[in-house]
Amino acid sequence: MSSEFLEPVAEGVWKTSVPSKTIPPYHHTHCYWIDTPKGFLLVDTGDGIHTHYLLAAYQELGRPIMLGVIMTHGHRDHVGGASFVCTEWHVPMWMDFKDRKLLDGGLMSLGCWRNIPEQAVGELPGIELIAAPGHTQGQINLFLRASRVLLAGDNLLGNSTSVITPPHGHLRTYLATLDRLYNLGAVLALPAHGDVITDPADYITQYRRHRFERLAQIRSALDSEALSAAEIAQMLYPGPQRMIGERMVMSHLQYLLEDREIRPVEGGERYMRLSS
Repeated sequence: MSSEFLEPVAEGVWKTSVPSKTIPPYHHTHCYWIDTPKGFLLVDTGDGIHTHYLLAAYQELGRPIMLGVIMTHGHRDHVGGASFVCTEWHVPMWMDFKDRKLLDGGLMSLGCWRNIPEQAVGELPGIELIAAPGHTQGQINLFLRASRVLLAGDNLLGNSTSVITPPHGHLRTYLATLDRLYNLGAVLALPAHGDVITDPADYITQYRRHRFERLAQIRSALDSEALSAAEIAQMLYPGPQRMIGERMVMSHLQYLLEDREIRPVEGGERYMRLSS
């Protein structure tokens, strides 16, 4: 069963790529349908503009019983279709309520929300919920233990590194999450954006290496002079990526501040390296 709206990606798992306003180079959010003994589960909903993709996929699946919807985290490109699925199916929409503050008022007022993990225990057969913060405070991932398939949300992206930006993103927490995901021993990772990841362990290793290389680059830059996040981003990120790059630099500066390797100067506009 494969079409414009539905693509099989693992045993009992299908993908619907919903056009969404997200961070380039991506223009879609991958939403996943999981067949369970109790009914189908949908993971994420896109940004709410192209919900007809979800409806078409649901119809192609044969309009199955819907068990519920899991939102990996609270960013709009993942939860924007919540109004549609709540109205269409009247099923629980589970998320970690640490991310509720990311919802706008209209979405927050929907009556289908349920908190994870308190209200999902025992209701998702064969699915292990993984607390996976760092990209946001409340991100969760799903692990299908029988097939060793990981649904990675925004923690692993198919063609780039993940975006970790304060105040909701936290680099040290994210690195701990990468360790947790590595230890699952997944054989396949399904990201919310980009290509399927066929060697998750190697991919996660590269992700960790990249973050520590970026920390080393920032340390080196601050060895010679005090710099702002914008000035560091200008050195490290090409033009189109500079705006998000500045926010990414802030997560690395936060990491170095926590370790007391740097300190703010000039009223917090710049940072300088402390001697070891």
